[in-house]
Amino acid sequence: MQQKLRTVGIFLIGLGVIAAVLFSVSRKIVYDANSVAIENVDFSQIADGEYAGSYKNFVVEASVKTTVKDGKITHIEMLEHFNGWGEEAEKVIDYIIEEQSLQVDSISGATVSSVAIKKAVEVSLIGE
Repeated sequence: MQQKLRTVGIFLIGLGVIAAVLFSVSRKIVYDANSVAIENVDFSQIADGEYAGSYKNFVVEASVKTTVKDGKITHIEMLEHFNGWGEEAEKVIDYIIEEQSLQVDSISGATVSSVAIKKAVEVSLIGE
């Protein structure tokens, strides 16, 4: 019985250590994503057309096609979005179009993916 308790105790301690490491790594990834600079792009300076761009940060990759007409973003098509649990981040596309700005809030709980999508739109319009 004591051997089983010791085994369970060691298992729980190991599990706790793994959880702490994963928590620490995820916090760093989010912190690093928040430090990515998103340029303030003047859409009126972009010629009408469709522009493709992609961006990868850590384990998230986003590829988009951005349509500009009359100095405004009229459509953003998500071509690829490799993410963990960040599918909700794709809502940031609607915010960009509504606000006509890349300076929109990231989606809570999907920060890393939100940043990757905003950066992919930026890259599509002004390059890397």
